[in-house]
Amino acid sequence: MVIISDMVYIMAMVTYMTAPNHHRSLRRLSEFEHLLTEIFRRAGWRVDRQPKVADSPPDLVVEHGGKKYLIELKVTSEGRKDRAVPLISQAILEAQLAARRFPEAAIPVAVIAANHISNFVAEQVRRFAIQNAPNVGIGIIDAGGFRSFAGYGLESLNAERSASSRVDLLARHPSSANLFSDLNQWMLKILLSEEISESMLSAPRGRYANASQLAAAAGVSVMSAFRFVRQLSDEGFLEDKDALRLVRIEELLQRWLATNQRRVRKIPVRWIIRGGENQLHVALRSYLSQIEARSSRHKRAHGGRLLKAPPRICIGLFAAADMFGLGFVHGAPPHIYLERLDPDALGQLGLSVENADYRSDVYVRIPENPEAVFRAAVERDGVPVSDILQVWLDVSNHPARGKAQADEIRKKVLSGLFKKKRA
Repeated sequence: MVIISDMVYIMAMVTYMTAPNHHRSLRRLSEFEHLLTEIFRRAGWRVDRQPKVADSPPDLVVEHGGKKYLIELKVTSEGRKDRAVPLISQAILEAQLAARRFPEAAIPVAVIAANHISNFVAEQVRRFAIQNAPNVGIGIIDAGGFRSFAGYGLESLNAERSASSRVDLLARHPSSANLFSDLNQWMLKILLSEEISESMLSAPRGRYANASQLAAAAGVSVMSAFRFVRQLSDEGFLEDKDALRLVRIEELLQRWLATNQRRVRKIPVRWIIRGGENQLHVALRSYLSQIEARSSRHKRAHGGRLLKAPPRICIGLFAAADMFGLGFVHGAPPHIYLERLDPDALGQLGLSVENADYRSDVYVRIPENPEAVFRAAVERDGVPVSDILQVWLDVSNHPARGKAQADEIRKKVLSGLFKKKRA
């Protein structure tokens, strides 16, 4: 087994964690994942974008010629050698780890992507990878159609970029990156809400003849709603003869599900002082009371203005399913959504991040789609709970029997969405 030096690994981690806009690069990662999926599928390879692997899951699992390949994808904002080499190092390490933990024999493959990667940089990256990790397949791709793969039959995927006809697969699917933006997810919940009880999803309900009416109901700009409606229509998910009506709903939900599962920011925390069985519910009620009292004091002191709103919060995942009476998985640590990582908010909840890596009582999720999460949340027993559609999205690929929980929600609550045919 070839081991990359500790120095290369440290360099990879430092470069990766200090790269500009790290947390805001998720959308670009999703775009290149779509591009990579297209590359494999067009070549006739079978692709699984949601691998069911509990530990160190790869980004993709692909199959060709009776062999399975575990793909780790890393994206750099600039196709320079000093960015590309550390990233390919990290991808190699993660691909090797995924292969060791995969239940079947599989080939690790490390791929890096950027808007543009020159032939010179690609060759430098390829040489580095082959020299240091000859047991790992390598891929270098960019948005201009350039593809350079090496090892284990991957060379059949290679392609030069086209100067006369820019083969930018990202541009062919412009709405893939934007269809499930934060506000778009909120508007989707509104359009789907007629099939879901108000006790399980908080959203305005009605028939909307056009984007302007949808914007007024959703509390978003007309332009945002117009772009959303146009994207749905361009993708073939919308009929608007007399009102905005979704079609091909199951396919739309599966696309949404695939987008939702990527790279969730999750922080383990622990109770500062352990309490009883319902400690989380008690803590949330106390937190809400405190912020309501604080908001009233601020408004009185500042002429009705609230200087900075406290972070919104709600229960999510399996704990939320329990609140809806649909609990299927027991023993998993509860998850809460917090709008932003706020030490004061954690303190008010009685939670701390200190030593939580060794003994986590609760997981805090910082949502990439806060409006969709918090606007649609409902109240159960005086506690805010993420809506049932969000719960289904979140648990579907969770390693702790998440699929079983999602199937239970689908069968008992969302069956109308999957069975109803709209033409």
